Amino acid sequence: MEYLMTCKRNVVFNPGETIIKQNTSTTHFVCIKDGLAKVVAESAKGKNVILRLVSTHGLITAGGIISEDVRHFTVTAITKVECCFIDSSRLHTLLARNSAFAYELLKYNNKQNIQMLDSLVGLTQKYMPGRVADTLLYLKNQIYQSNPFTFNLSKQELAEMSGMTKESFIRSFRELELSGIVKQDRKTIEILNEDDLVKISKNG
Repeated sequence: MEYLMTCKRNVVFNPGETIIKQNTSTTHFVCIKDGLAKVVAESAKGKNVILRLVSTHGLITAGGIISEDVRHFTVTAITKVECCFIDSSRLHTLLARNSAFAYELLKYNNKQNIQMLDSLVGLTQKYMPGRVADTLLYLKNQIYQSNPFTFNLSKQELAEMSGMTKESFIRSFRELELSGIVKQDRKTIEILNEDDLVKISKNG
């Protein structure tokens, strides 16, 4: 830890600011000390997909930092984000010298990759209600860990997490509200019937 921290740089980003840009060099890996950010796969046509969210104590190490020298996604602050930038060369040295550290980092990256893979499979194989259900369950169980939860995302960002247009997301969410499964009050969402929401998620 001391070896990594000797050359760290603390940086604060405001909501909407870019922390890491897709297709740039991987000179540093990033630790989120506080706040919430989104990991976005950008397309040339401007249709973005939010692969996952990164919250307090999250690490951003994947996307070419070990195997290549290019970022495969953009990371943008959703809330005010305080993070540490740490020289990638120090990470490479530590991985070569410390097998226990390398093993734990490999497990961490593998967990994140599986989550993103599951998300992409859901986006390509599920109908819109299933995608919205996945997004709401992900926010409740993994990001905010409460019910109800107050969210910091726009409707556009929720749509990008669900792989659909903003209008389609609003329509699908409204159907869940009319069915008595969820309820929204401004920036707070409450899941009223989680069993039904899980069924919708599984059935797609």
